[in-house]
Amino acid sequence: MSETLSESQSEILDAAAACFMKLGVRVASVDDIARSLGSTKGRIYHHFVSKGALLGAVRLQAPKFTRQAVAPVIDGTLPPGRNFHNMALAHVAAVFRTLPYHKVVMQHYTGLEAKSASDADRAMEARIQAANASYEDLFRAVIRAGMEHGEFRRQNLSVALHSVLILLNAPVFWYSPRPGEPEDFTVQVARQLADMGLAALA
Repeated sequence: MSETLSESQSEILDAAAACFMKLGVRVASVDDIARSLGSTKGRIYHHFVSKGALLGAVRLQAPKFTRQAVAPVIDGTLPPGRNFHNMALAHVAAVFRTLPYHKVVMQHYTGLEAKSASDADRAMEARIQAANASYEDLFRAVIRAGMEHGEFRRQNLSVALHSVLILLNAPVFWYSPRPGEPEDFTVQVARQLADMGLAALA
């Protein structure tokens, strides 16, 4: 699959993420995804050779979505705390916008069985891990800067980084849109989680 998705590929991945989220990664089939698209399996297989390739592509999109939202708000001229808070707000907002993708990532939070994984599976897994690590490095850098400048408490950097990211990803575990939900509910949640993340570091 190319790095830049076509409109058709994006539609297929949106449908796949929604089906995997609703039915579960193990249960959802290519037939289910095709039905949700009002399309044929042939259209899906034209772009993705298997359900596993489709799942891998969905998982790969999750860190791309958050990176696209967070990278533009990083400003090296700001104090680390302000920078972190802006990044956290952007991250949580992106998670809400692309929630099915992130819920699929949580469902699939298990390693590949080495004996059953194909070369293509292992290559995709390596791409996903690299994308996640590259994205995490954005937050790692600002947390490190905060510690070096005395704005954040000095502590184990990896523990701080991963704990804060778990906090910012919390809506993946509990959030589903509800009837009558206030329009600005997700904005309020993003602000609260960004504040909590900053308080944990300061």
